[in-house]
Amino acid sequence: MTYFSKGIAKTQLKRDHKAALLVSVRAGSSEPSHGMTREEAVTMLVQDIADYDEILARLRRHDDS
Repeated sequence: MTYFSKGIAKTQLKRDHKAALLVSVRAGSSEPSHGMTREEAVTMLVQDIADYDEILARLRRHDDS
C-alpha cells in the first residue's frame, strides 16, 4: 500500500463517518453537539463531506501519478 493509498483509505473512513452522522442527524436519531441547531449541524457536516471529497480527489490524482 502506498503512502497516498493509505491516506485515501483513512480519509475515506473519516468521510464515511461524517456521511453516516449526517444521515443520523437528518433522521433525528442523533442530536447535534456543541449547542448547534440541527440545521447548523447539517450545514457543517455537508461542508465537511465536501472538504473530504476535495481531499480525496487530490490524493487520488497523486496516487495515479
